[in-house]
Amino acid sequence: MFKIKSSIYPVFKYQFHTPWSSLKTFNSSFLYAWVLIISFAFSQNVDYKQIPQKNNFQLIIDKSGSMSGAAISDAKAGAKYFVSKMKNNDAAGVIAFSSSIDDVVSFTSHKSSLNSGIASISVGGATHLYDALATGVKTLSGSDGARIIVYLTDGHDTGSNFSLSNVGSMFMGERIYVYGIGLGSSINVQALSKISKATGGDFMVARNSSELNNIYEKVLSAYYASHQKNKSSQGELIVKSIPSSKSVQIDGKNVGLTPLKLTDLAPGNYAATVNFSQDRTWSKEIQIKAGHSATVQAKRKDADKIIWIISKPHNANIFIDGEYIGRTTQELVNTKKRNWGKKVKKNPKQLKLTGIKPGRYKFEVIGFPDFDYGPEQKVTFDYLIDGDDVLFIDIFKNQITSTQKNFSGKQRRTSFDEMGGSDDLNDLNGNDNDFMNNDGFMDD
Repeated sequence: MFKIKSSIYPVFKYQFHTPWSSLKTFNSSFLYAWVLIISFAFSQNVDYKQIPQKNNFQLIIDKSGSMSGAAISDAKAGAKYFVSKMKNNDAAGVIAFSSSIDDVVSFTSHKSSLNSGIASISVGGATHLYDALATGVKTLSGSDGARIIVYLTDGHDTGSNFSLSNVGSMFMGERIYVYGIGLGSSINVQALSKISKATGGDFMVARNSSELNNIYEKVLSAYYASHQKNKSSQGELIVKSIPSSKSVQIDGKNVGLTPLKLTDLAPGNYAATVNFSQDRTWSKEIQIKAGHSATVQAKRKDADKIIWIISKPHNANIFIDGEYIGRTTQELVNTKKRNWGKKVKKNPKQLKLTGIKPGRYKFEVIGFPDFDYGPEQKVTFDYLIDGDDVLFIDIFKNQITSTQKNFSGKQRRTSFDEMGGSDDLNDLNGNDNDFMNNDGFMDD
């Protein structure tokens, strides 16, 4: 006989309606076995990661045309002051954005290099804020320290491939604190503040650029005061679900919607519940450990399908029903070979999503190209999941290939075709009409 630890498996409450006489002869061993099976069916592992002591700050600075003059000068001064107050073992990187995203300085602890990079920023262009934030997530995702984005913007986003919802989900998925600074009055304060505070960060507003120096200092002080001193004694909890926006209760109290991040939690056991519908709930007792971040993916009982995803180009960001799943890897696969799907499944490095409920889902695939191949860096499609499957998404051609459902959607022209032509295109005139086929794919 073995024992079940209640801290590992979900907590369930059962109510039986049966005559008392029947209960006298009820086989308790059968009940024990039945509860054991149900517990395993619903159980979900908790992913624990130690909260690192070192901090990696990604500074993201708006360099759009509206930032000319005193605004960019004061922004540079504020960013340099931020760097001067960083702890010696902390590192930072610098990204500047307008219509393009520039990786100005890679992560370093050398403050002179950071200051030189900040000084080199020049203004001009539109405001692709969300693409800049997504790039910040990418640069931080491989870092070995705590991940913090500090961004400055003076206006609304004007043309990003990523949405605010996309980057908000990415922040949760990559365990990033986000601190935003809004300059002036043309800022969506409510939406940006909500995204930042959901990560454990904050959003501050400067009425004019002369306040930026002081606000940059406040941001750094706020992070150190709220999170640095409690790293070894407190814990964090991140609760995710597919679909997202499901209500979460901790110890019986409503605390928000998935994806949800709770910081500075005292070590101990917490009862978590995610409500998928009136009669569909997921429950689990989660142990919060000092100095650790705990992540759990809430899933329905019938969520038993597995999807592998590869893409061209590599490192594409995958969203399913608005939830950030991760990025595709750089592992090479020859999709022209018959057994390409089997090779993907056998490679543990490939992006794999386990425990998804059969049904129709909206996929968003957004690329980070290593070079500019035009504005079409995004594929959106609806897909019916009714079994385990492998998907190959070619962002270049707007084409999706599945091992379960063989099809080819309408392809679009790429910069390669402009240079040399191609026999592979279905539509050489570049028409981008919608398509839908019987396999459940639809191009956006």
